[in-house]
Amino acid sequence: MMTLLRKIIPLAAFLMLLSTICMASPVNAGNSSSTGKPGIAREVSRDIKVTQVDNMFLPNEIQVTEGETVRLIVINKGGHQHEMLIGTMEDLRKAAKMRRNHPDENPTEAGMIRLQPDEQDEIIWTFDQPGEVDFACPLPGHFKAMRGKIYVEKK
Repeated sequence: MMTLLRKIIPLAAFLMLLSTICMASPVNAGNSSSTGKPGIAREVSRDIKVTQVDNMFLPNEIQVTEGETVRLIVINKGGHQHEMLIGTMEDLRKAAKMRRNHPDENPTEAGMIRLQPDEQDEIIWTFDQPGEVDFACPLPGHFKAMRGKIYVEKK
């Protein structure tokens, strides 16, 4: 029994350390903040369609309620690859800078999807605090024009 515990305790400690590192990494920085967090499909209250065309999102303003979990169904109707990233404006600017400096890197931030022309995907997101949440396409040449806001109304 003691031999088994000697093997399990270090493994448990390693897994706890690994989870702490992953939660603090930039890839997971959007997991829980003033922008919200990834949602659970069974908690979705409604679907919201967002169309990407070259240089804009339609709509570029979305209204949700504090605590609401929505499915953002994103369709790329443009002629170029696009992303949709949910975050603070500071996070979006950092992502845009990273895309400029490392265009071939495949990012995996929470609240982000990348679509080729005519592709569709979804983001399920819970908006847990009232306020304004930004979204944008951080790809080079897209960021200045392809932006939007999600207004989270107090419950």
